[in-house]
Amino acid sequence: MTCKPGYFDKIYTDTERRWRQLEADKPLAGPWWQLFQQVQSPRHVLSELLQNADDAGASEAKVEIKNDEFVFTHNGEDFVEEHFSSICGFGYSNKRALHTIGFRGMGFKSTFSLGDEVCLYSPTLAVCFQKQRFTLPLWIDQKPGVDGKTQVRVKIKDHYRREEVEKNLDEWLNSPVSLLFFNNIRHLVIGGKKLSWKIKGPGPISNSWWMSLLQAGDEKYLHIISDYQEFPEEALEEIRQERMVEQKELLLPPCRVEMVLGLEGRLFVILPTGVSTSLPFASNAPFIQDPARLKIKDPETSPTNRWLLDRVGNLAANSSLAWLKNNKVDRKQRANAYDLVPGNRREYDSLDASVSKIVCDAFDRELTAKPFIMTDGGELVEQENCVVTPPEIISIWSSEQASVFFDEDKRPLLNRHISDENRGKLIHLEWVDEINKSRIMEVLENRRLPRPDSWMKLLTLWNYIAPLITGYRINSTAKNVNIIPVQGKEVLCAGSEVVRLGEKKLLQSQNDWDFLSRYLLVMNPNWTVTLAEYRRRAREGTDGDFTQMVENAYSVLQVLGLDETSDAAKVIERVSRDFFSSEKIRKSDCIRLAQICAKLDVPVGEDFSFSKQNGRLSGKGEKVIVDVDGDLDLYADAEWIRNHGLHGDYMKHYESCTREEWRRWIRGGSSSCITFIPIVHVRSRIFGHDRIRALLSERGYTEEPRFPFKTDSFFLEDWDFAPEHWETWNKQVKKQQNYIGRLFDRFLKQPVPVIEKSLKARVLHEAYTGSTKEVTQSPLIPV
Repeated sequence: MTCKPGYFDKIYTDTERRWRQLEADKPLAGPWWQLFQQVQSPRHVLSELLQNADDAGASEAKVEIKNDEFVFTHNGEDFVEEHFSSICGFGYSNKRALHTIGFRGMGFKSTFSLGDEVCLYSPTLAVCFQKQRFTLPLWIDQKPGVDGKTQVRVKIKDHYRREEVEKNLDEWLNSPVSLLFFNNIRHLVIGGKKLSWKIKGPGPISNSWWMSLLQAGDEKYLHIISDYQEFPEEALEEIRQERMVEQKELLLPPCRVEMVLGLEGRLFVILPTGVSTSLPFASNAPFIQDPARLKIKDPETSPTNRWLLDRVGNLAANSSLAWLKNNKVDRKQRANAYDLVPGNRREYDSLDASVSKIVCDAFDRELTAKPFIMTDGGELVEQENCVVTPPEIISIWSSEQASVFFDEDKRPLLNRHISDENRGKLIHLEWVDEINKSRIMEVLENRRLPRPDSWMKLLTLWNYIAPLITGYRINSTAKNVNIIPVQGKEVLCAGSEVVRLGEKKLLQSQNDWDFLSRYLLVMNPNWTVTLAEYRRRAREGTDGDFTQMVENAYSVLQVLGLDETSDAAKVIERVSRDFFSSEKIRKSDCIRLAQICAKLDVPVGEDFSFSKQNGRLSGKGEKVIVDVDGDLDLYADAEWIRNHGLHGDYMKHYESCTREEWRRWIRGGSSSCITFIPIVHVRSRIFGHDRIRALLSERGYTEEPRFPFKTDSFFLEDWDFAPEHWETWNKQVKKQQNYIGRLFDRFLKQPVPVIEKSLKARVLHEAYTGSTKEVTQSPLIPV
């Protein structure tokens, strides 16, 4: 039998008197019972009892269900009169600390959600409370042995309530977060399973610790605690009104706020509330809750909650900044400071969103004009003074190079160790500028950047831009992107200016090859050899990502037209373009290049030129005459030959081709040269049908022409030799027998394409036979 403490009878008498008054005044009793019903939830029982145990200084607590009886035990201090009076009250509390859920004395009352009678045992107490008068203590003469501890027992009324409380116990087993926020409780045993937080080590800043559950392995959470700070006056006034006490009765000590990084952004008042924010950390503070203790009072109407949320934002900002400045840890660890940055700033008309906004605004204000962005070099700069590139870029070039290459203002790059999620937050908040893939491609199209210092880095670059290079939208300009390593150069070049040579050289002469190499950008053969080796390794291995990288590189190679060796014509085209655009061009080199073309039997393009007898280079599209048979002086004036004929040195020595290869190249038309005097194309306009009839009559056409088009304006197209050559030939006809026959035979020895084009005019028929009938059939084209 336990003796009643001296204060028991007085508290019993006062409580019993209040109940008689309350029961006699039903309008007064109504709100009490309504409030009492609001706290009835089996899922809140453990949380409320743990709060009371922590207030009692308990370091350990235990909960179990035995024979449908809920039993809660803790090792805290025994009751004194003040504390016992508090649980025998309702809607009022004399607790001095605000950092608690149950300052209205309602926490203990939640136990009635399990059953109609609650028993309380301590070293000096043995009482029970019954639901019809839930604050009235009834003394029990016999009590179980509690071994100097405090114990609460409730017989569970039905299986529904048991299922609910068991769900709550499972929730605690899965997420015992609140244990971090208790002042004293460190260990909790639920149904024989022990929950306990342990310190893994000091955090990156003062007043912080890495914490983990004994049962959770290596998973760590960062617990950060602020300094203590006095409540502002407007908060004190609100708390007085909430507690219904006078100023002299309320002497609150300074309070602190806490954060746990790694947990969802729920708000705690030691115990979890129903406020779930978008913040990257959980927050604990002595928030003023709503009467049902589900959420907190709206900060718009609660100066206390506004002040506490401001403090949470300030704590997060100052903690992240101090973390970034901590040079005692490496950059990779410092980069994790951005985990504290609130990233989701979407606004909704809800309490959760309002709470998030207050914290975010405080966070932003605290960092205004402060260096907060960590560069890749580890320095801190202010917002907007740093740029972020895709991680692939700073794995290819150094951060200093990437800054110069891709940012016009050459700002330092964001630290490479910052996670993708945190990088996205900084970009979304516009605290850093992003260099996106479009900017990367723009630079690669307009600049020749240094070749990466390893083939694996080059593979990373090709893999990164492969979706754009191989995409249908950029295919047309893909060959202008400078990504190809070339032999003998330290920069990357574009596909439009690079050729790929096979293992077998185009020419047998090393001198000819050396000559071509001076004007060629040749893809480094080691790159294709390396790609082949990468593909072999990929097929033998199991790394799917590496395999995809290699296949992407081959797709790029194909789009650039470098998946096979370049043909000879393409190679010569590249050489010609660069060779003939240089300032100093030697005749001997012109001859060598022409003979190389003859050796390869490749056609020349518009950029190709020949050195003429007058020492000048032929112009674009100009036809150069080659005196293959050495008799051109019989058919043309010497000065004309000098101005239009190929220089004789081309056929003095054949060093890069044979004489037969040269003649075959010239006569085949690939050289675009001619071997006889060219026919001139003349186009003239004629007006009127009578003029047409007269022209046809002059050319021996006697029939009436047909005019299918209703027009008086016509074009006459004629092909003929220049008058100066007719003059020369007329003179030679008088001197040489059969001259016209030799002239005609000489014309027919020209390259086939030249003859085909010339015969369209049929002017030679007039020259040799005197008949003009063929000539009159030249096309007449109406305007």
